[in-house]
Amino acid sequence: MSALGNPVASQTGDLEQPQPSGRALSPAAATVTTSGAAPADVVDDWAKTGDSARLTELFALTPGNPATAYVVDDGGADAPSVFGQPIPAWNAFRGGAPGTRLLAVGDRLNREIAVARPGGGVEFVPVDQESVTGTATPDALRTWRKHLVSLPASDAAEHDPATADDLERMPECSVDTPGGAQGRGLWGLGYVVLGLVALALGFLFFRVTMDDSFITWRYGKNLVEHGVWNWNSDGPPVEGYTNPLYAVLSIIPAALGISAELFFKILAVGIAVGYVVVVRRARLPRGQEFVLFAVTLASPIFHLQLFMGLETVSFALLIAWLFAIVYRRGALGRGGFVLAGAVALSRPEGIVLAAVAICWSLLIDRSTANRRGAFVVLAGWAVYWGARWWYFGSFFPNTFYKKTSGDEPLLIKIMYVLPVAGPILLPVLIGLVLGFALYRRVTGASLWSRTEMLRDAVPVVLAVTSAVLVFGVYRQSELVMDTGHRFYWQLLFPVALLVLSRPMRLVSDPGTPEPGRQRGLALVALAVATGTVLLWAPGQLSTGVAIGTGIVAIAVVAGSMRKIAGAAALGAVGLSTVVGFGDATEMTSMLAYRYRLAAAHQAVGQAIHQAQLPDGALAVADAGVLPYQADRRAIDIGGLATRESVDGTLESEFLDDQNLQLAILLSSSDNAESTWRTHAAQSVHSYVTEPSRDFWAAPAAEFAPNYYLNYWIGPEWRGGDLSQRLNEVFQHSWAQNERSDTDIVMDNLWNFSFLGR
Repeated sequence: MSALGNPVASQTGDLEQPQPSGRALSPAAATVTTSGAAPADVVDDWAKTGDSARLTELFALTPGNPATAYVVDDGGADAPSVFGQPIPAWNAFRGGAPGTRLLAVGDRLNREIAVARPGGGVEFVPVDQESVTGTATPDALRTWRKHLVSLPASDAAEHDPATADDLERMPECSVDTPGGAQGRGLWGLGYVVLGLVALALGFLFFRVTMDDSFITWRYGKNLVEHGVWNWNSDGPPVEGYTNPLYAVLSIIPAALGISAELFFKILAVGIAVGYVVVVRRARLPRGQEFVLFAVTLASPIFHLQLFMGLETVSFALLIAWLFAIVYRRGALGRGGFVLAGAVALSRPEGIVLAAVAICWSLLIDRSTANRRGAFVVLAGWAVYWGARWWYFGSFFPNTFYKKTSGDEPLLIKIMYVLPVAGPILLPVLIGLVLGFALYRRVTGASLWSRTEMLRDAVPVVLAVTSAVLVFGVYRQSELVMDTGHRFYWQLLFPVALLVLSRPMRLVSDPGTPEPGRQRGLALVALAVATGTVLLWAPGQLSTGVAIGTGIVAIAVVAGSMRKIAGAAALGAVGLSTVVGFGDATEMTSMLAYRYRLAAAHQAVGQAIHQAQLPDGALAVADAGVLPYQADRRAIDIGGLATRESVDGTLESEFLDDQNLQLAILLSSSDNAESTWRTHAAQSVHSYVTEPSRDFWAAPAAEFAPNYYLNYWIGPEWRGGDLSQRLNEVFQHSWAQNERSDTDIVMDNLWNFSFLGR
């Protein structure tokens, strides 16, 4: 392996590499043995080629823990220069007088990297208790030691046998600060409590599955069982999903013959575990890491979205991870471009977020590798989009046309958005334009050349992009099943995670320069995201939104006026509270939802599947688990999976052509005349109540009080036992679902039998 990152990889006699003294040498000193050049020359080359990722790794506080800021201190009367990116810091350091020091700064931890020597020489400072300072020094030195222990012996000692011995002699660095043992105990207790809360919430919400999930899963089922990629096993292809990744993943349980619902529950657990692993590998300060865990694992909305079977949480976490790479490193790298592709393929609006992240990364790092990766991702997405356009015959998924349908032209819809979005977006945009212009006039340089400033602005970029999508797309769409405000949650919650993804100080340190620009821009991003929620439904604020908004307001004041170091972290907690706590009634309703669905929609679908019926089609108002279980040609009255009903009507000729024999419509009672005649339901109701068509009506199931499934059955399907089966379903569902949500949840607290069906 490369010697980079190994603080004791070599001990040679060059001027810039001190002789062995029982201390661990700097990572930079180790580059001599692999590059054949002096470390300073190697770092110069990296700076010239724009390799900020490698410099970030080289100047890390501990392995994998990048610095919050870089300080160049010439020891003079002027204040030290503070930089957010390693390349400008290195260039300023190289231009300094002898004695100038380069330091990496983080939360509770600083590391002296190098000292300028006469004649342009550079002495890289060894990693020890003298160069690493702060309250986290013992933990940092222990981390270095564990990092070295994990290396193969040949890597640690191939250049000098004494190296391995020096490693063994390196002290364990037990915490000797006052209250250190007590502090570790409190952190341990905090993690135990957080783990118990996460397990309790996971246990409760593991039982939640949205009906819409089955729309996507039907594609994988039909591919395996019928050899076609379509919602129906026959007829023209229709793209009834907005999450291509989950649609492809649905092939796996179908091929293995296991429950798709169980498979995606396991995937959800894997996503949560993966999140924990990624946060741990980020090597953030302990307090910051704990906050990142708390805002997710202790949030009821996070667990609700995680287990619903939809892409909401994976999409949100991928967005946060993608922008966090830009925020921390600037360059995306291979892993970052893979994430960009995953974001683009998670939802249709994902390409906007991926493109913004890629473009902003190119402004920060204009290297050839970064440009090449951008081309591969964007060109690959264009090929995919063109292929699906050719296959399905429409530029956007069918769900897009349904949710954005309406009589108003696009320009009129935009005009509707401006009065709502303007008060929050226009001040930010005007401020940015004026800031860019003023900076150029004062300094004579463009802000686009200040890569460290561009990196600090990443949270604002994400917040503004998300606000534009929320008001420009979601607010103008006919959203269905917006449980827990999942649509704006998946775009705004990543802003909180992003702010917390880069090391920050939670407690002010008078002896360390304060990276105020990073904190200030983070607070702007949090304010934009919070304002977006407030303007989503003005005057309809829940307790969680009110409390969270108050926390964000306090954070903004504390950070901008009082210059409190931990203000950004406090603001991130506030935004997480705004979007992370739903109404208690809605939460209870969702806990009972899957049991109601099993007794009603799922049971009706199974009854249809088990009946011996001739060829024909059924029309359904809820297009999820019912047609998934029925495994019959279906017509989605809601328009998500049937192109002909997108505009809210269905022609009689189309229903004749499909040979409609069963219509299941939603009603407020078991009386057939109480049908909700919204969307294309009016067309279907008129069709089946035409006397000449000879349809009979009866109740099929009760989902909840005032929420019934009534059916109309045609003459070709009346001859079998389907009516009898549906009558049995109605009797059972009435006994099960007439009760309150609380009673259903308590009676089924340990019942997860639906996962095996």
